[in-house]
Amino acid sequence: MLIGLIAIFFGFLLIMLAALLSTFSEKNVKVESAGIIMIGPIPIMFGSKRLLIPLAILAIALMVLSYMLFWKR
Repeated sequence: MLIGLIAIFFGFLLIMLAALLSTFSEKNVKVESAGIIMIGPIPIMFGSKRLLIPLAILAIALMVLSYMLFWKR
């Protein structure tokens, strides 16, 4: 549980750091984003089309991992 909380903390920290760096940056940067929501073993993906293939690979890996962890007897 501690590792999960630390991962969440570092994720929020990285998001805040990226937001601050992009705010003070003088370059005109195009930002793309994508996300994945896992509801049980079912993935819901959204975002830019260029990033959906890596998300699909991540979704498959997460589905296999959830199957191995929760339904293995």
